[in-house]
Amino acid sequence: MGPLRRVYGGGGRPVVTLLLLVACALAPVADAAPRPPSRSWPLLPPAGPGDRILVVAPHVDDEAIAAAGFLADALRRQAQVSVVYMTAGDNNRTSAKILEFTLGPSKADLLKIGQRRIREARTAMARLGVPADRLYLLGYPDRGLQPMLEHPDELLRSPGTGRTTIPYPEALSPGAEHRLANLQADLRRVLDQVRPTLVLLPVDFDTHPDHGASGRIVLPLLRELAETPRVLGYLVHARDFPRPFLPSVRSPLLPPPQLAGRPWVVFPLSPAQEELKGRVLTAYRSQRADPYLLLLTNAFIRRNELFLPLEP
Repeated sequence: MGPLRRVYGGGGRPVVTLLLLVACALAPVADAAPRPPSRSWPLLPPAGPGDRILVVAPHVDDEAIAAAGFLADALRRQAQVSVVYMTAGDNNRTSAKILEFTLGPSKADLLKIGQRRIREARTAMARLGVPADRLYLLGYPDRGLQPMLEHPDELLRSPGTGRTTIPYPEALSPGAEHRLANLQADLRRVLDQVRPTLVLLPVDFDTHPDHGASGRIVLPLLRELAETPRVLGYLVHARDFPRPFLPSVRSPLLPPPQLAGRPWVVFPLSPAQEELKGRVLTAYRSQRADPYLLLLTNAFIRRNELFLPLEP
């Protein structure tokens, strides 16, 4: 999950941040369930031993926000789980300000944030049970996926680190230029290695540009595979989502009202799976240093996870 359009900003941000934290601390979260939905959605069947699941995460932590419970259940049932991180999430300036004790984070500071988030991903996925060799870091620019998609022939300079090539030694193609063709080539390598039967990726109407672009970049590549996998979309960023915007473990995760007419499916979580999801998310400490993102990630620990079946 990259830096979002803030609901607070400017000179009043500290005050609003404090109010958000106070509301989070004082709200009766266990009873903060939204009104019952006007309709119910079908249940997503669990994965099985023959499934090879690939999660496409625009930023480090999106895989856990959207699907940690489903993935934990899949691993318990002997399914194979892999994660591909499109970016290292190295353009979160708010986290960099807090963690680096600066009002103006430098390109080096943002690169350190990316390196830190890569380490956090390993910790988080180890808690979930995903082996380290099933994590694929691509390392393209945070906040750069949509520009790469819109200008496929251009070399993109990262808006965070200022680099024009992938700066992370852990990446699949360290030193590769920030070009759409290179990103597509890396994704094809991952798809060839994983041979997924099920792909989880962001829906193209997610309001974060990296999320919407990720789905539009990956879906055409799935059509090239000899065996087309099933595809489930997930939503992280949308107006009025999630509701309530607070920790609310007894509440269901429902689609925002303006998107309720789509054919969603839900995957119910047991209390143990909810607790595990919370422990996985706490590994992303650099993101949770940002009060807004702390609220957002906690608000996704619910009685279920939400997915949208897609056609590749």
